[in-house]
Amino acid sequence: MRYSFPLTFLFIILILFSCEINDDPVNDGDADNTENLLLQLQGTQITDADKNPVYLQGIAFSNFIWSDTPFPEVHHAEIDYQRTKDMGMNVIRFYMNYRYFEDDTNPYTYKQSGWDWLDENIAWAKKYDIYLILNMHAPQGGYQSAGEGDALWDDVENQNRLAALWKAIAERYKDEVQIAGFGPVNEPVPNNSVDQWTQLAQKLINEIRSVDKNHLLFIERANHVKGNPPAVNFNFPNVTGKNIVYEFHGYDPFIYTHQLFEFSGLGDGGKYPDESILEVLDAKWVTASFNNPSLPIGTTDWTYFEGEHYKITDTNIDFAEPVLVAAQVEGKVYFDDIVIKEYDENDNFVREIYKANLNSLDGWSFWDVNGSGSSGVSSTVGHNDTGSLYIDGTTGDSNLFNLQQQFLVKPNYSYEISGWMKGENIASNSSCNIRLDFYSATGPVFTRNKAYLEAKLGEIVDWANTNNAALYMGEFGAGYPCFQNDKGGLQFVNDMVDIAKKNNIHFTYHVYHEDNFGLYLGGALPDPSNVNQPLIDLFTNILN
Repeated sequence: MRYSFPLTFLFIILILFSCEINDDPVNDGDADNTENLLLQLQGTQITDADKNPVYLQGIAFSNFIWSDTPFPEVHHAEIDYQRTKDMGMNVIRFYMNYRYFEDDTNPYTYKQSGWDWLDENIAWAKKYDIYLILNMHAPQGGYQSAGEGDALWDDVENQNRLAALWKAIAERYKDEVQIAGFGPVNEPVPNNSVDQWTQLAQKLINEIRSVDKNHLLFIERANHVKGNPPAVNFNFPNVTGKNIVYEFHGYDPFIYTHQLFEFSGLGDGGKYPDESILEVLDAKWVTASFNNPSLPIGTTDWTYFEGEHYKITDTNIDFAEPVLVAAQVEGKVYFDDIVIKEYDENDNFVREIYKANLNSLDGWSFWDVNGSGSSGVSSTVGHNDTGSLYIDGTTGDSNLFNLQQQFLVKPNYSYEISGWMKGENIASNSSCNIRLDFYSATGPVFTRNKAYLEAKLGEIVDWANTNNAALYMGEFGAGYPCFQNDKGGLQFVNDMVDIAKKNNIHFTYHVYHEDNFGLYLGGALPDPSNVNQPLIDLFTNILN
């Protein structure tokens, strides 16, 4: 049987069919025909509603999220948005603690005080034409960066609460143009594999997208995975969705940017630039001078331990670093007065590479496989004076290593490290010695300069180009000590901004107000008399 249709009906069918086959697959099936006035991605370029390119450059408001206060009344006021604008910045990464919105005793019920606080800041941002990136810096389950937030990964209820909170935030502000986007979790540290972060990130993306189709989502790579397995895909999660910007943080070289802070356990990290300090993009451990003598068990007085002459016969070895080893020590071992020497092919002495009276942690970093031990500086016990370094209480492998004293080695040359040790109640199964660790560089070896920073950021840029991804450096910075005593903090910041701009990496500097990294210092409202004024002047000069 043949059927006859009016021409107008056929025309309607054709239009409907055409709309169906041209539906954008990246929308994941969402049907939303309203005009998008928010920032959005066009390829890898962030644009405004008129498709004009927008480059985000700004700073972070920490909001004192670590204090767990109801909300941070003394972190900033309206004038701080004006100050941000005056520096030439157009975006603020706005840190949030879930406790601003929700109590553990009353989950899924959100506080009006939290919404009022956020609304007030959005109004200030709108007044001064500043975008906000809302970032969950402290999620249910614990602050992540230091690796102490296992409850986020082990308790699915924390993930459910986080997803529900983000859905509520996204629904409330889904049409708010002044919000550039959302950062679901700051510096995630999954405790098993990066797949945990992929699954949680996708869950958060899906919940946000169920009520907000268009805001940018700033999805970070995992800060690290507990146990430090090799990074895969730079630890970026394998997620899907539209308007996703991939976020990373830029604190390399860490020993420089975090020097002289008690919380970091680092001593003096040197200056920038410094052509005498090696910086390596990536390296593989090869071997060590394992035949160096070990400290006896029990309690012993200061004893000199001369190391072996380790000859470089493996062509894969590129450089070495000094290491103070204290495995399963249980008691306490002291180290002092070490020296590294170089010998030629015929074992003739060539030079003294490094000599140190160990009375400070300058350049030294502590590693402990299971978190059982600690390290520090003794001010009462020393070999030739009253100072030395110590490691105590370890039940597994541990050591102090010095990245600042890495040095290139030569084929067929020999290297020796010697020094003094003293033991207190050293366990019978311990291994305490002074040794050299040898590494193979998997890429170029740099010195501490702009070329190193370019190469370090270049790895992420290459990844982004391969994956057609937009990049955002959500945090970078240098601690306040880097701006004192000619340590070059201003040059470091200037170089990082220059590299970011050349590679279209959007960025926010960490941080506006705090004592460690802040432009404004102290615990009261920002005070122009208590500032890192040279850094403010630098931003004003290079961003306007």
